[in-house]
Amino acid sequence: MDFRYSDEETAFLKEVQQYIAESVPAGWLGVDPGPEEEANEEVYQLSLRNWRRLGERHWIGLTYPPEYGGQGAPLMKEMVLLQELAYRGCPGCDVGLVEADLILQFGTEEQKRRLVPPILRGEVKWAIGMSEPNAGSDTFNVQLAAVEQDDCYVLNGQKIWSSGAQHAQREVVYARTGPEKHRGVSVFLVDLSSPGISIRQIATMTGLRPFCEVFFDNVRVPKEDLLGKKNGGLQILMYAFGAERSSGLYALHNSRRYLDQLVKYCQKTVVDGKPLSQDPAVRTKLGQLAIEAEIGMGLGDQLNWMASKGMNTVKPSNQMKIYGARTYQRVAQAGQEILGLYGQLNEDSRWVQLGGRLRHAYLSSVAATLLGGTTEIARNHIAGRFGLGLPEA
Repeated sequence: MDFRYSDEETAFLKEVQQYIAESVPAGWLGVDPGPEEEANEEVYQLSLRNWRRLGERHWIGLTYPPEYGGQGAPLMKEMVLLQELAYRGCPGCDVGLVEADLILQFGTEEQKRRLVPPILRGEVKWAIGMSEPNAGSDTFNVQLAAVEQDDCYVLNGQKIWSSGAQHAQREVVYARTGPEKHRGVSVFLVDLSSPGISIRQIATMTGLRPFCEVFFDNVRVPKEDLLGKKNGGLQILMYAFGAERSSGLYALHNSRRYLDQLVKYCQKTVVDGKPLSQDPAVRTKLGQLAIEAEIGMGLGDQLNWMASKGMNTVKPSNQMKIYGARTYQRVAQAGQEILGLYGQLNEDSRWVQLGGRLRHAYLSSVAATLLGGTTEIARNHIAGRFGLGLPEA
């Protein structure tokens, strides 16, 4: 395995770096990719602008077939784009496109041509309606009911932890259409402007409201918006778990960004007449984190290479999810220890250091091992049929 960029990939990397330099404000410290910080209206507007500009450049869905708006590019070109956007903390860069992937894999030709191009043009955003108050790690315990009628399905129930649903136009919704736990779930491509849908945002300890509860009250969904077959949600859900490669990589790139910022802070900050970078405890801490970040990059390179070869990525993607989340937590913890009381200040304080980014990282990282499936569930996937081959308990 040779993880070095080819000449073509290196040239594209420089193009992406130039784009980022033109797309973010001067002195930009970056934000964590994804819907959390887009709950801040200023960040959301910048994210929306960048998302649309990426669409204009045809950089959303680089690997997708041209007939649906993509470039048919190699997967590694997309990885170059995503890695650099994430490391630089460029808003609107979370273009992992799990929802579009599901439509391409399981949708009808009509669904593909109707729903995928607007995503790739940066015109339509989607959310995921998977979790419920009693269906978190036990995903197949979903109770939101979808009752079939002549021309539609009628949905009643609730979803929770739908990231960014307040900004989305559509949602992939997992609903119960049969009595069997694993064979009675179907998937719907729901228009969130449909009558009967209400959305309530949920605040986190960061002070932002990135997650939502979505309520369905006799919501009529046309039959043409059923994804795959009725009661065929098991296959779609398993594919979705494998397609969620990005969360661990995004967490790792956040870690690298914050680590580099900490290193620069320690180099220029003087305590008791000496640069903080000369403190043995600080040097040891940063050196250890640099090792962990480098190991994570190796895991990420292996994951991307396996995906580019069409190999099964259930095991490495879950390894990356666990490792990226834990590294993010460790870097955020180290940042608070190094910054001391300065680490508690937000961006509005005159004494704030590093723009208050480490304060946000510390609060945000608490949930890193829970979001998108807990670390315990990820370990089960590693141990299971597509990993170590161990039988289910």
